[in-house]
Amino acid sequence: METTVEKLEAMFQKSEADLDYIEKRLKLDFLTVCTESGGHTEENLVEMLDDLIAIKAKHKLLCSEFKEIAAAHQASMESIKANLTNVVQLIQQVQQTAASEVSPLTESEQKSAELLCASENTGELAGFNAAAQ
Repeated sequence: METTVEKLEAMFQKSEADLDYIEKRLKLDFLTVCTESGGHTEENLVEMLDDLIAIKAKHKLLCSEFKEIAAAHQASMESIKANLTNVVQLIQQVQQTAASEVSPLTESEQKSAELLCASENTGELAGFNAAAQ
């Protein structure tokens, strides 16, 4: 899921650069056409430039919404991990206080526990933080 977020962020950055390029190109074309044609197509180019400015504004809005969603995603993931850790600890406490024999973890439970510990130790979300900013 985090790689998808990173890909989306890269796509937004590329689209913003493309919009900047298009705007510069339109301005250059506008100047070229106006000087060559004596200003006959000036209205069309001005209209296109206004449309491009509106598109850029919408794009910036989408980028800011994306950053908010990425931050909410990270907060949700941290909350889920914290709650899962608490549940595991509570289960272990209940098993110990019930004086029941604790059966060894199944293979899938062991892998899940290792992944949980690994993500907490390696700071797996740190890369997501950098991508969201």
